[in-house]
Amino acid sequence: MKKYLIIILSVYSLITGLTCLIGNQANAKSNSNYQIIASKHVNTYKTLNSFNNNGILHVKNQYKNKNVYVWNKEHTKVLYNLKDFPNSYLSALTKQTYLHGGHKSLYYAAYIVTPKGNSSRYGRIWQGYLTKGYNRHYQKLNYLSTVGFTNDQDYLNYIQKSPSQVVARAVLKLFPNCKLSLRLSNLGQFNSDVDSTNKPFEEYFTNRINLQKVAAYLGPTRSKLTSSQRITKIKQTLVSEGYTTSKRHAMSHYVIGIYDPNPNMAWEEFVWSINLAKPL
Repeated sequence: MKKYLIIILSVYSLITGLTCLIGNQANAKSNSNYQIIASKHVNTYKTLNSFNNNGILHVKNQYKNKNVYVWNKEHTKVLYNLKDFPNSYLSALTKQTYLHGGHKSLYYAAYIVTPKGNSSRYGRIWQGYLTKGYNRHYQKLNYLSTVGFTNDQDYLNYIQKSPSQVVARAVLKLFPNCKLSLRLSNLGQFNSDVDSTNKPFEEYFTNRINLQKVAAYLGPTRSKLTSSQRITKIKQTLVSEGYTTSKRHAMSHYVIGIYDPNPNMAWEEFVWSINLAKPL
């Protein structure tokens, strides 16, 4: 009887083991059976030069303390966990549709951009975890391009909080009744030279005033002025250009655009820009 019991237990163990093995093999096959059936560029030259860029993303608030995995292209291996990069944002190149188990899901193929500008980490992230724009931890982010902000208030929050925007904050205070315009700031970033026609400005604004001499002190100077000294120079230049305190305070019908980029990465001096204009 004991002999038969041993045989029965052995057969049961064998069947159980085979069942688990088949199950594990099925799961392994399922996990690797992700196919990309469609791909769309989200970060083209056109979108790169426009605000509200579809390629700039960050993790939604409800997921910021949870596991948000970054996968390899085959969706077989987790490369990173965005929870480990709390102050970073994503710069996406493409939006891809995966087919798995008869179901479609959308992923972004994107770089993880850290506060120090490192963007060497790349992978796929499910779109449900993400929302448009930069990570809102602006106290930790410096010298962001205008293209990743979602609206005027978002850009204002960045200028008010980022350590890199000390001089930009001071400029806004000098025009207390001018509302900050993300669109004007973005156009100034790419079209700030004083002599050009700048049709993009004309499409949205009139009576444009390009304060290029003032904006020169947003960026680096030959004399290596401190932020405080640059702010003083800005005030003096505004007065010499005819923008006294009373005149600046009376410009409530104007909006202001400002862009203060990284002095170590800007490719031409004119990218530091301050513009005033009337919205159409």
